[in-house]
Amino acid sequence: MTDNNDGSIVINYVVPFLFRSGTVIAGLVAVIAGILYVKQDSLLYFPEIGGIPRRPRNNPRRYRSPQEYDLPFEEHFIRCSDGISIHAWWIRSNEAQNSNKVPTIIMFHGNAGNIGLRLPNAALMVQHLKCHVLMVEYRGYGDSDSVVPNEVGLKLDAEAALRFVADSSSNNNQPIFLFGRSLGGAVAIHLAHYAERNNIPVAGVMVENTFLSISKMVDAILPLVAPLKGFILRIGWDSERVLPKTMVPVLFLAGDRDELVPHYHMERLYELSKSELSELYVIENGTHNDTWMKGGNLYWVRLLQFMVKVQEASQQSHSKGNFEMQQKPMDMNMDGSTSEFRHRRTSVDDRSSVRMGGDDATQNSVTGASSIPTMPNNLFGMAKEATFSGRGTDKDQKKQPFLVVA
Repeated sequence: MTDNNDGSIVINYVVPFLFRSGTVIAGLVAVIAGILYVKQDSLLYFPEIGGIPRRPRNNPRRYRSPQEYDLPFEEHFIRCSDGISIHAWWIRSNEAQNSNKVPTIIMFHGNAGNIGLRLPNAALMVQHLKCHVLMVEYRGYGDSDSVVPNEVGLKLDAEAALRFVADSSSNNNQPIFLFGRSLGGAVAIHLAHYAERNNIPVAGVMVENTFLSISKMVDAILPLVAPLKGFILRIGWDSERVLPKTMVPVLFLAGDRDELVPHYHMERLYELSKSELSELYVIENGTHNDTWMKGGNLYWVRLLQFMVKVQEASQQSHSKGNFEMQQKPMDMNMDGSTSEFRHRRTSVDDRSSVRMGGDDATQNSVTGASSIPTMPNNLFGMAKEATFSGRGTDKDQKKQPFLVVA
């Protein structure tokens, strides 16, 4: 009798309970998957997050305009092929006004916040690299048209920015470089491939702490969602697939303590690069947002050396009529000599004296002030807080990020 009673309990109670539980779990998974499928663009692109305003003019001082750094600049609204207009600042180098070979760097930011937050970085870029910088603001961000950002749209934004610089009468066939941090790195890699396919000269690409693809990022930070990504993931940004299709030289700038993008993503991208002029430069103790600060002066030396090297290689290839560079990558030392270079680390001991405020900060010729503000260190923290607390600091901010690659 006991065995029969046990069997009846299993059949009458346990099995129905498990069935109902399984149904409920499956239903919840389906609902979550549906939400992620429909809302994934709004969960990746963050024109506003936490206490960060959308418009640069509403930023704290020193993050509002290049004018705050006494840098000459032009404000542009660039029309894309689909009719959307994007906002950009074209910052000009004071020291390079008389040269017709001054490069322009097209700068693509991450997924959170407006271009004003990147002004301290751009100001140092102009100072150290003696270049012009076009700071591009994606659609839906800052002062660009108010539309919902998505992958297709951001690619059109990048393409329009490149054509704007290439077609500008002031460009005068000057070298064009692409720079992208995090999500901006994926934008830059797409644009390098686009440029080659459309015969628009791009001298080189510089990417910092970017990723292989959104799919691989889901594997890393959302392992529970990863089994469903084949059904729900519409966002690609598949640099792992695009990069091998281009021969443009790439400088990979990787912080070895990136808390968001796994370090192997940058190492793998470097391996996939087809150009013999490509380099991987690893900055010790560099995290996702502060690698450019932790690298110190050597960071800027490395960027400048890369830019000089690829321009010289391009001139040599044109003069010889040979567009396939055969020599091994070379590292220009400070004394003018060269040595073979593929993978170089810099020590945290060589970090820059740039600081976030404070009376002991070093005087800098760019700002004319005693300190250079940096991108707010709490940018990722605010995003993380919004993710896990279920509330942002801005009462109007409703969406919560599942992936923040600032």
